[in-house]
Amino acid sequence: MEAREFNLRREKLLSTMPDHAAIILFSGSGVKCSADEEYPFVVNKNFYYLTGVTQANSALIILKVDKVVTPYLFIEQPEEIKEKWTGRRLSVNQAYKISGIENVLFTEQIDSKIATVLSPDDNTYGRIDYLYFDLELGLKIRGEQSVEQLKNKLAQKYPHLVIEDVYPKIVQLRMLKSPNEIAAIRKAISFTNTGLKAMLTQLKPEMFEYQARALFEYVIGDRHNAKLAFATIAASGVNATILHYPTPNERMKDGQLLLLDLGAANELYSSDISRTYPVSGQFNGLQKAIYEIVLACNKAVIEMIKPGLTLLDLQKYTIEFLSNRLLEENLIKSADEISKYYYHSVSHHLGLDTHDPADRQLPLAPGNVITVEPGLYFKEYGIGVRIEDDVLVTLDGSENLSKAIIKEVKDIEKALIHRK
Repeated sequence: MEAREFNLRREKLLSTMPDHAAIILFSGSGVKCSADEEYPFVVNKNFYYLTGVTQANSALIILKVDKVVTPYLFIEQPEEIKEKWTGRRLSVNQAYKISGIENVLFTEQIDSKIATVLSPDDNTYGRIDYLYFDLELGLKIRGEQSVEQLKNKLAQKYPHLVIEDVYPKIVQLRMLKSPNEIAAIRKAISFTNTGLKAMLTQLKPEMFEYQARALFEYVIGDRHNAKLAFATIAASGVNATILHYPTPNERMKDGQLLLLDLGAANELYSSDISRTYPVSGQFNGLQKAIYEIVLACNKAVIEMIKPGLTLLDLQKYTIEFLSNRLLEENLIKSADEISKYYYHSVSHHLGLDTHDPADRQLPLAPGNVITVEPGLYFKEYGIGVRIEDDVLVTLDGSENLSKAIIKEVKDIEKALIHRK
């Protein structure tokens, strides 16, 4: 993303806010896992959305005073000794080029800046009446200090302030993807397709589930230097009836299906794809019958999507569709049984997070990117099938962004027949 994209996002956010307001956001800090080890740092996506900066211990203050918007970005000061151990930090100029923010300061200055900005006796920046934080639970500033603790401290020190949560406002902006965001998601999907194509050339009985996972992850890294959007799920046989199957340690047997739920990321934007393949190369009769029901549902929901509907509308339709088809195939005896074989939502928003934050009650609008992922899970038969695509809501309908990833029975079987 270019700096002008982040400039535009900040302008849109501030246009929804009253005058004489300040926003304070943080990128987050590293989390200790053991001894001197930390978990890999993941930037707070709301902070990234407004700055493009992914570095830990960064902060953003935006002022709107007399209708003039002024942002300040805070980054850790580069230190030669630290950089020998943990890598280079952003320079002031680099931070400016990424974010488009001219006022780049160091994190050591943030406390004094907050005090000056909020003081009712200091007119350096003008009067501040409204203060906004991202109050999503659990967010840290640095070390163990939380955003909630800072909010409480400032509320006590400056009782004249109206303190509110900016999270819902940012979420509503994030729900509507720009052309650049959609392009980033398209590319992430294409990376995922590369990995799946490679997997189809190697998939065979007696492979371990973890080998299928490792092949996908190797290929997207080797060919695209792409990271994962989320932990890869590779579940064969009855394991595929566990939605977030965490331990891919079993051998895949002849006659089983392999359910894959995976995705590459690009510029922090996620893809989220599910496909189900026959390990031996061909679906048997029952597997094909169940697969075709899920595939028909997947297509029908994509065709149904248009502005004005809600995710709840899609879910109700999915339940009705699957129930009716299972009754027709004599796979259930009453519609009430559907909850035993389909037990998750058909859709969620997609973006910087795989399960992108969203107001699920809001009607769909052009620019939303959502998943469509019906599934059926028959533990008694050792069959789990899920087919998931990533879909853009358009002005009058939808576009399946992942349509190039094969899902027809004949195409899957043809690809598997031509394995190496």
